[in-house]
Amino acid sequence: MFAWLKQREFRWFRFDPNGRLAIIRYLGTPKRADTDPTTDTGMRCIDAWPSVGSCFATGPAFLHNVASPVEQQIEWLAGLDPDYLMTESGNLENLALGYQHCRPPGRLKGIEAIANLLTPVMRRRAEKTFGLPIHQNYGLNEIGIVACRCPEGGRYHVNSELCVTEVVDQEGRPAAPGQTGRLLVTGLTNYAMPLVRYDTDDLVEVVAGPCPCGRTLPSFGAITGRYRRIAQLPPGTYAYYLALVSALDHMPAALMRHLRQYQLHQYRDGRFELRLVTADPPPPTFMAFIDAAWQKATTPQSPTLHTIMVDRILPGPGNKVHNFTSDFADPPDDAAHPTTRPSVS
Repeated sequence: MFAWLKQREFRWFRFDPNGRLAIIRYLGTPKRADTDPTTDTGMRCIDAWPSVGSCFATGPAFLHNVASPVEQQIEWLAGLDPDYLMTESGNLENLALGYQHCRPPGRLKGIEAIANLLTPVMRRRAEKTFGLPIHQNYGLNEIGIVACRCPEGGRYHVNSELCVTEVVDQEGRPAAPGQTGRLLVTGLTNYAMPLVRYDTDDLVEVVAGPCPCGRTLPSFGAITGRYRRIAQLPPGTYAYYLALVSALDHMPAALMRHLRQYQLHQYRDGRFELRLVTADPPPPTFMAFIDAAWQKATTPQSPTLHTIMVDRILPGPGNKVHNFTSDFADPPDDAAHPTTRPSVS
């Protein structure tokens, strides 16, 4: 059913399959062991859009390795001038930061973010940069495309032909509208190894009432992240991360025009390290802005923040770059994460 559900979401997004689709994602390990994945772009053209092309004639699709530098991706997109872009959520934010010094492709009509969580701050930055709404789906390797984010209502409509979803509280009872609970999914198509009330470990919001779009499929609201990764953090940890993200969200454009990637890491002793990838050394006012935001969000007894410059931020075990990592949390297995794992998009 994957190909059919993919076509459903493209119809909801108003994507025209006759157009040119650019895909920037993890393309697997290089064929040669001595090849650097940051320079092996994996660039190639395929005759049709993935999944949709198995049923209909489409325009061409073009692939590029997400591990390549942001500047290289921007140059590739400029030459390609695609109609649509599909890329991992974290990489979409990196592209939005990279486009601070140039204009996005002029023909771009739609963008889909895949593979990991797109936070509200990331969404605002990307939509402001590209001048387009950012579309998403939510899927699991174990199930397939579970739901698709509604362009009109912002909630996720469940593909009820494929699965049944429930949202439960910490006691396993149905969560009430407005509450956030753990998402359970029961697959309807796997007869060899059925998954019944499979705990995705993802936290989602319960919504009630009809969606403005008029669709009557079951739905759930905003996806807030993995329960296991948040629950194990020391008290106040996530507030520090949110304070940093908020500072970047409100920072004047002139201060952050050199920023390309960032990651906040928490060590076991409580220290925080802010890792930055920049096109050029940031001005002193950039660091002063970060330090002021950190001081405002912390107390004299709070952990310290140390900032370092790095050439690149390495992806985690699931080949996704996370903006926040912690030695207190389990390593991200990416077995079930918004919006989809790389092989489910």
